[in-house]
Amino acid sequence: MSVSDLLVDTCIIGGGAAGAYAAYRLHQLNHTVAIVERGSHLGGHTVTYRDPIITNNQPIDYGVTWLQNLPVIRDAFAHYNIPLVKEKIDYAIDMFNFATGESVTPIPANEIIAALDRYETLLAQHPYLETGFEDLPDPVPEDLVAPFQEFMDKYHLDGLLNTFSSWLSGLGEWPDYPTLYVMKYLGTDYLAGRLRLGWVRPQSHDASEIYRAMEQELRGAHQTLLFNSSVVRVDARDSAADRMVVDVATVDETRRQSIFTCRRRIRAKTLLFAAPPLPDNLEVLGLDEPERSLFRQFKDPWFYTALIRVDGFPNDTFLENHGKNHPFHRPRLPAVLAFRPTDVSGIVRVTVGSTSRGLSEAEVEECIRAGVDSVRRRLGGGNVSDSEILVVRDHSPYTLTVSGAAVAAGFYRQLSALQGHRRTYYTGATWDTHHMPQVWMVTDQVLQRHLLPGLRGVRG
Repeated sequence: MSVSDLLVDTCIIGGGAAGAYAAYRLHQLNHTVAIVERGSHLGGHTVTYRDPIITNNQPIDYGVTWLQNLPVIRDAFAHYNIPLVKEKIDYAIDMFNFATGESVTPIPANEIIAALDRYETLLAQHPYLETGFEDLPDPVPEDLVAPFQEFMDKYHLDGLLNTFSSWLSGLGEWPDYPTLYVMKYLGTDYLAGRLRLGWVRPQSHDASEIYRAMEQELRGAHQTLLFNSSVVRVDARDSAADRMVVDVATVDETRRQSIFTCRRRIRAKTLLFAAPPLPDNLEVLGLDEPERSLFRQFKDPWFYTALIRVDGFPNDTFLENHGKNHPFHRPRLPAVLAFRPTDVSGIVRVTVGSTSRGLSEAEVEECIRAGVDSVRRRLGGGNVSDSEILVVRDHSPYTLTVSGAAVAAGFYRQLSALQGHRRTYYTGATWDTHHMPQVWMVTDQVLQRHLLPGLRGVRG
């Protein structure tokens, strides 16, 4: 062993919401960690822009913005003395087809309320969906593996067509997904925030503040954070040795060329994989056939966010792209899904979706410009300026799913059985859904049920 080797209890691959929270919790429990993160900061989908033109340098979130008002959120923010404020999403919504300008017909409020009541009653029949997939019954109920469009028809939820089309716009072809995924995304806590409790966000309106605080605490405690870094090799996952070997390459930020110049070796008792479980990310693990046979079943849509500077957009309205003639109001993709106001007048948040292929940044920008033209036509022309694209972020893969047949055949039972297999554990949105509180809660579940008992079983 080299004197420069890093000895830790757990090496965490991925410093997004799951990896950062896992490090925070393991540090609280007096364990040593090393995070390997490809980006330059913690937080993953939580991204914040500061506009140089604004005199007070006001932060503008264009990833995670509002949070469910849950204990897991309140506890972490309180730990770092970051005050939270309550907010409600009470913007008006203008639904129309960006291609044709046709408006979507509103649904009467009484029909929406009645359908929401039915949906919440149905959701309450599946309390095991609250955290993760590990507690799914065997067999999985037929309703959960059926395509969601069939579930909507069966339970007369057509009153929620516009509502679901709005809330689920970033989820890909959600009418075709097994109902399981929609019920995870629109779960009990999410609906409570939407309908009753409202949301919280940092008083600073900077969702990234929590991850900067985590980074500062971890560095101050001499935990290892390797940014701009990638794992190039993992060895001894199957070995009888007390620790596995993780070799890491780091980009030298002092040079303009993105060349891997620094190599580090981590010796860890356990490995926590907190990145999206895609083939390119998993390759370094040297998957065995049980692992490979599960992970290759995942499919995903592509999802992007951006901020634009544009004059003439309303400050109090979400502008949403819906295909009026599609049975579930899905627009033709790739395209802008929605324009939404930010805290700064003249800066608008944009979401862009694609279900057939990934988009280059230039293609995302082309979608945005076409969307701005659609809004200009909608609003009568002259007052809408040309847009300046400030920043674009690729959030893909946004939702990894498998078929209803795979779910029925025990996919998630088999996936859960991988926890601890070859001293490797898994967490992230794929093990729950793409809301930060749920990612944190499932990460805690993985730590308590699997990783911490695994650490106790390792010598040294």
